[in-house]
Amino acid sequence: MTEPPQQVPPPPGPRRRPYGSVRLPAPLTAPPAQPRPAADARRWYGRRIALPPLSLGALRRHD
Repeated sequence: MTEPPQQVPPPPGPRRRPYGSVRLPAPLTAPPAQPRPAADARRWYGRRIALPPLSLGALRRHD
């Protein structure tokens, strides 16, 4: 049996960018984050009250 001839691998071509990528002229800079106006107003630090477990029967309407 004769061996098949050795093939030379093709030279590497230019690297392809991922689909949908866009080359930008400069890196993007994000604006500084603004604090939310009422972020602390929603917090509750009072006593926690234990609630009974819910069941599907409790959620059904009783007509």
